[in-house]
Amino acid sequence: MAPRRLLLLLVFVCGVSLHAEPTPPVTIPPEPQRPETNNLNHDHTNAAWDKWQADYTAWRDSLTPEQKAELKRRTDRLESEKRRKATSLPLPTDGYTWQQAAHQQKLNDETIALLSRDKIAYGPAVKQSFDPYLHGPVFITSDSLLNAFQVLFESTFRHYELRQITELRKSLESILTQERENLAKSPFPPTDMAPGWRQAQLVLGPALSLLGTPVEFFDPDARDEIQAQVNKIKAAAVVEQPAWLGEPTSELPAIDYRRCKPVGIYADDEKLSDYFRAVRWLQMIPFRVDRDDELVAIGLLSDGLHMLNGSGIKDSFRSYNFLLGQSRGLDLAEAADRFQGFNLYRTAKTWPERLQKGKMYATREVHLHGKRSNPSGSDVDKKRNAAIQFTILPEYIVSDTQLFQALADKNLEPEGLAVAALLGSDFACTHFSHFTSEQFETALTAGDIRPAKNHERDMLSLYDEYLGVLQAEFSSPDNDAPAFMRSEAWQAKSCQAALSGWAQMRHALTLHARYSVVYLGLTFTPPGFVEPNAEFFARMADLVEHARRLFDTDRDRWDALAGLTRKLETLVQKQLRQKPWTQDEEDFFRAYGARLGHIMGYENDSYESPQDDAPRWAEVHRNLPQDSSLAACVGRPRIIYVLYPWNGMEVLCQGSVMPYYEYHSRERLTDTEWKQLLDSPQAPAQPDWLQPYLAK
Repeated sequence: MAPRRLLLLLVFVCGVSLHAEPTPPVTIPPEPQRPETNNLNHDHTNAAWDKWQADYTAWRDSLTPEQKAELKRRTDRLESEKRRKATSLPLPTDGYTWQQAAHQQKLNDETIALLSRDKIAYGPAVKQSFDPYLHGPVFITSDSLLNAFQVLFESTFRHYELRQITELRKSLESILTQERENLAKSPFPPTDMAPGWRQAQLVLGPALSLLGTPVEFFDPDARDEIQAQVNKIKAAAVVEQPAWLGEPTSELPAIDYRRCKPVGIYADDEKLSDYFRAVRWLQMIPFRVDRDDELVAIGLLSDGLHMLNGSGIKDSFRSYNFLLGQSRGLDLAEAADRFQGFNLYRTAKTWPERLQKGKMYATREVHLHGKRSNPSGSDVDKKRNAAIQFTILPEYIVSDTQLFQALADKNLEPEGLAVAALLGSDFACTHFSHFTSEQFETALTAGDIRPAKNHERDMLSLYDEYLGVLQAEFSSPDNDAPAFMRSEAWQAKSCQAALSGWAQMRHALTLHARYSVVYLGLTFTPPGFVEPNAEFFARMADLVEHARRLFDTDRDRWDALAGLTRKLETLVQKQLRQKPWTQDEEDFFRAYGARLGHIMGYENDSYESPQDDAPRWAEVHRNLPQDSSLAACVGRPRIIYVLYPWNGMEVLCQGSVMPYYEYHSRERLTDTEWKQLLDSPQAPAQPDWLQPYLAK
């Protein structure tokens, strides 16, 4: 049958007219007006509302089924539009203005003025950096991602350090046990060896005792002194020289027992506190080559380690190289490489010959690929050799430590902005407080200090790679980035982000967490934007992948952070091209706060009571003559408001930043003590260079 004949037949059978008139609109009588009760007393107000309720019920009952259906369609349409406005970015047709949004959020006049001037402004403090992302539109900051990384890193590193407690104790006990066996076979009289052997026990003994080794493990003549040192280490109150270290010298005026006070992640756990004390002690006590007892002590201990090399114990002394790079200090592992068996010098027939040979081996240079060269014997070399000293464990010298030392060597007072300048901040170079940019460059040149280049990143330690991520805070903005990213206000924000990130990492590595609570799921909020710094998110993603490979705990949270960071990396590129978000991408923005909370250890339904544990305190430089520290700290997270340009409008969004503080302190503070200081009238102010951008 022809198509036209079939269509006519269907029309005839169904009784449908091809020219049917449109259905007339359904009219609905006006509903009763709500009463005006402003000038009514309580009784009259109740009466007015009772009358309105009766009129409204009668009105509803009077509607036909068609009118009720039309009323429902209109109500659903209004609710749908209301929900769209509440959960989507505004459209030009919505009549949105950021000023109206600011007043709805009850921003004060000064904050609104700063927003109008700088397009960014700082709001009140919150307990955790994910808090501002529970309401939208949001602005996902680099600060929030850095904070999540640090919280997760500290949690993972805490597990790592707890395992190291057992490893360190086993290693040190094995070395002493092995050397006892070696001493029994020594061709030299016990009287020659005894002073050095006692010195070795006096250094290792307090650390082992703190780690749980019974005092009976040591020789009887060393036990009382070991216990006396343990008491001073735990008290962490005095600066003095133990008699067995000899008279004070300019190189070693005294031992600062106050440095043994546990801080950072080590302060709130008894086992980690004792581990901190033990490691700090082993880092502080020297073995000086020009002192025979100390030379013999480090020689004997290196001998024990050398004999145990096949058991992998030597590697345990280098277990932080992956994190901080190659140690530049002379530690026990380096001593084992240099001495090559202190008890095996068969050509040394007399004790003086043995000491001389030991000094020769201790002072020789050990280079890469096993190449060694002996010192020339000149007066300069002899002076250098006299200053050589070993410790059991090293303190790693990272690039910012070198930077501060280079400044101090030029009699310039270190400050945090120097780190930002090292990482590439032009703003930092123009806001130094204690030196000029020319003096800064002179110190850099003298110390031969330069940040790692991109092509070197595969060879970097995790710490150096982290500094590379912070370096991206100062990347040149993309051509399509908003204009406010070229302003001084944004440059100050970038400095704060980099320095608070640096302070948090220094806090985690104070010596070389947090409890899990519960977190609320999704809320219905508008989506938002990502801080448009593609280079930062790319480097951050690489850093997270690196960290994920290094640790075997908290795997699901590292996986979540890796996925989150890669997603942000792709969203930045789309945002810069002003492309609209898909539904899945809008859902990602709404879920960002929840995902951040999960990464930081919050689960399920307890967002209403997040822990107030974000503040961090770290010592980054010590001025010995003034007996004070430069402290680099972060406070509670703060809201940052941003006017982001979109669809010809400026959309008011909010995110979080980590406020940076630095000040000079005579006391080393735990995080709890730092939080108490923050809440006191004596709380330090944030740096002067940030003040012009803060509402008072």
